[in-house]
Formats: sequence, C-alpha cells, structure tokens
Amino acid sequence: MIQQSFEQLIASLAAKTPTPGGGAAAAMTGCMGAALFLMVVRFSRGKKANAAREEDLARVEALLEGHLGRMLPMAERDCRSFDLVSAAYGMPKETDAQKALREKAIQEAMVGAMVVPEEALCMVRDVFVAMEGVVDCIGKAIVSDLASGAALLLAAAEGAFLNVKINAAYLTNRELADKTVARADSVRAEIRRHQAAIAARVDQMLA
Repeated sequence: MIQQSFEQLIASLAAKTPTPGGGAAAAMTGCMGAALFLMVVRFSRGKKANAAREEDLARVEALLEGHLGRMLPMAERDCRSFDLVSAAYGMPKETDAQKALREKAIQEAMVGAMVVPEEALCMVRDVFVAMEGVVDCIGKAIVSDLASGAALLLAAAEGAFLNVKINAAYLTNRELADKTVARADSVRAEIRRHQAAIAARVDQMLA
C-alpha cells in the first residue's frame, strides 16, 4: 500500500472497503510526523549554535531513522490484521460447530486488530521520547515544522487509540480488553503531554 501514488492512496482510503481505514491512516500520519522530526534534526546539525550538541543530534537522528523505518510497515500491518477479522466474519455459521469455530476465529482476529494499533501508539510515544532531549536545538526558522510534526504524531496517536478501543469493545475477554485500553490510554496521555510541551515552546518562540 505504501508503494502506491498519493492519489491512489487517497482513493483507497475513500473507497467503500473495510481496509485501509482509520488505523492505516493513523499509521501513515505517524510516519509523516516522524519524518518532520527527522527533517528538523537534520537541519539543526552542523549549526554553530548547536556545536556542543552535535553528538546529541546525531544520536537522535539515528534513533528517529530507526523509529521511522519500523513505522513504515504499520499501515499495511493494520490492514492485514483487520482483513483477518473480515475473513473470520465471513466464515460459515450454519451449524453449532461452525458457529463456535467462527466465533473463536473472530475473537483471535480481534486481538490482533487491537494489538497492532497499540503497537503503533507506542511507536509514536518512542518518537517523542527520542526527540525530547534536542527540542531546544531547533531554530526559530523551522519550529513550525517541529510543531507540525508533533501535531501529526498526536493525530496518529488519537487515531491509533480509537482503533484499540473499538476492537477491544468486541472482545469477550473483558479483562484483556480493559487492560489493553487502559495501557493504551496511558501511552496516549504521555503523548499528549509531549505534544503540548512542544506546542507551548513553539508558541513562545513565535510570539
């Protein structure tokens, strides 16, 4: 999917098909946010004002490259996980045995569909954590890109969380569902704090 042209990608999101949906869109949005963070770090390297921070910036650049590489496949992973849900719902249900097998397949697929966006959510958190130590190195000329990246990452996190929550709602194992949603909500809260801190700093710099 990520090999499609942008026009094809938008058309696939708009199509009347279960996938790609909100989870895939969130994952791709996270990639764009991480890419903007990577861009501002690269522009900040080699600057006289950051001479004493070059090692820190190089380390963060490497971290962000790794995070972005791991995020790139997440949209397709999200699609594949929900395709399994769709396939499970399409299983025959004429006999009690078939119904039982179908329900088991649905529940197993739903767990996967819940776990993938939770993983994407954690990846977004990791991008913010990597960036945290060098935010003060970003110059005024590119802080709008920094803030835009943070906003995109927050949007990705909100979308990923909603996908965790909706898939968890269909689980019969309520203990697993509730623990997963609570864990994801905690990560989302951490992401919100990171984004708010960046937004406040940028607002102050541009005041």
